Amino acid sequence: MKIGIVSDTKNNAVKKEVMAFVKKMGHTPVDFNKKKDILANCQELVDAYNAKKIQRGLAIDDWGIATFMFLSKHKGIVVAEINDEHSARMTTEHNNSSILTFGTCISTTHQIKNMVEKFLKAKYEGGRHKVRIDMMDTLLCKEAK
Repeated sequence: MKIGIVSDTKNNAVKKEVMAFVKKMGHTPVDFNKKKDILANCQELVDAYNAKKIQRGLAIDDWGIATFMFLSKHKGIVVAEINDEHSARMTTEHNNSSILTFGTCISTTHQIKNMVEKFLKAKYEGGRHKVRIDMMDTLLCKEAK
């Protein structure tokens, strides 16, 4: 799986560690830090995801909030701001999350890697959860008009 990754400049070292971890898991990390502005890099991540150039994404900053707020405004993206391993797995299994955001002021690099591992191993279950996803998609379509 190709995994897109962005971080703010301050957390570039954490991003590099996470990229190495993703590669060790057998996936292909793709660095989207091409511009100085993390939100511009997040836009590149969204575009790559919607163009199916990557299968999942990760965003790392101090709190995980700014990237979450930006990413959640985009059609086709299901994003979750995560602080624990259980949520990293469940948001994918139940909500089909495509991108996770993390805060290094909340979680250690070790914890972030554990959450990434749960996220990348998780599979969307569909079934009874699809009803909720379909409802969100319908609401977003109405909102876009």
